Amino acid sequence: MTGERSPVDIRLTPTELDALVDWFEQIAYQLVLLAEFSLPDLRHAVEVFAQAVTRHGEQPPYGEIGRTGDDELARVLRADHGWFVTSAEQLRWFLWVVEGEDHGGHRQALGQYGRIFAEAFRRHRAQEVRWLAGGSRRRVDSSAEPPRSA
Repeated sequence: MTGERSPVDIRLTPTELDALVDWFEQIAYQLVLLAEFSLPDLRHAVEVFAQAVTRHGEQPPYGEIGRTGDDELARVLRADHGWFVTSAEQLRWFLWVVEGEDHGGHRQALGQYGRIFAEAFRRHRAQEVRWLAGGSRRRVDSSAEPPRSA
């Protein structure tokens, strides 16, 4: 996510995955800037994002990538699905730290990790969309732009 960022309403959770990624990245960005979200709202945002990312790799057609593709991109996407489950747990750990001692430094750490996680997941989604569209025989392009929600 680049450019100007407008304040995000942490209570308006998008249902579409790519919009959810954008929403969570905006929340994370605002945490870095010390936005004062309530702990229940933060807990909700982290859990919704973590669950969506974890479920994503299990649901068709995304879960099919790991079973049907032997090319380089399919292997990367299959590995990503596993890594993102671990990343979701790490995100929850950062939230746990904030819940234990709520201060700006811990909130900023949660926000920084959230931004990195959201950016990595967005890149994954761009590669995944390319693979599903039939570009599975091409090499992995790490500079691929992600799908954008309106």
